[in-house]
Amino acid sequence: MFASVANDGRIELWDLKRDSLGSQIEHFDKNEDGENINVPKTVVKFSKTSPVILAGSLDGRVCVYRLNGLDHGPVSDEE
Repeated sequence: MFASVANDGRIELWDLKRDSLGSQIEHFDKNEDGENINVPKTVVKFSKTSPVILAGSLDGRVCVYRLNGLDHGPVSDEE
């Protein structure tokens, strides 16, 4: 399993055991009106100790996203 971020503000979670051609989850942050927030994301990282990912964006914010129901193995220092 790995995560990717994009210039349109999207976060994608991929599980190559399930599908090597498409992401399992695609997520956009939303504003109060339910519209996508398209601030470019620049980095994403899985937590080593909690079922969350952290994503940084071009505006300097770092957000934490829960991975409810998704399993990922331990991340080694090499990864």
